[in-house]
Amino acid sequence: MTQLSDDCHTSLFRILWDSGEGSDDSDVLVAAFALESTRESARRFFGAALALIAGRPAGELDLSRLDSYRDLVNNGISDDEDLRVFETAWRGVTVTGWVGRPLFLTTDPTLVGKWAQLQADLAVQAAHDAIGRAGARDA
Repeated sequence: MTQLSDDCHTSLFRILWDSGEGSDDSDVLVAAFALESTRESARRFFGAALALIAGRPAGELDLSRLDSYRDLVNNGISDDEDLRVFETAWRGVTVTGWVGRPLFLTTDPTLVGKWAQLQADLAVQAAHDAIGRAGARDA
């Protein structure tokens, strides 16, 4: 099982960017991740990097929820604390939303590896759910 690096544990930040580029004109949140030394340096970095990507001034971007690794762990509920950096919604003690459009603005391979592990786990769960539904119809 992939574990996030010590750098992620101490310096990871995530911001949500409403890119406005979704299907059916719906807003789609992009979760951008970076390693920075402080919250303020993370805010500046995300503003500059996402402005370049979007081709718009940073002041025109819809950025929200700048959270550190510790913030995300404290607010999340997954048994695997490292997975909490990808949580976006909850219902009781169940995670109901995960990052769907990550933007990794770091070269830390453990972050991408953890996201890939999550995607594999979600695919297995979806397959089990589909098999369960098919079995229920056949009964």
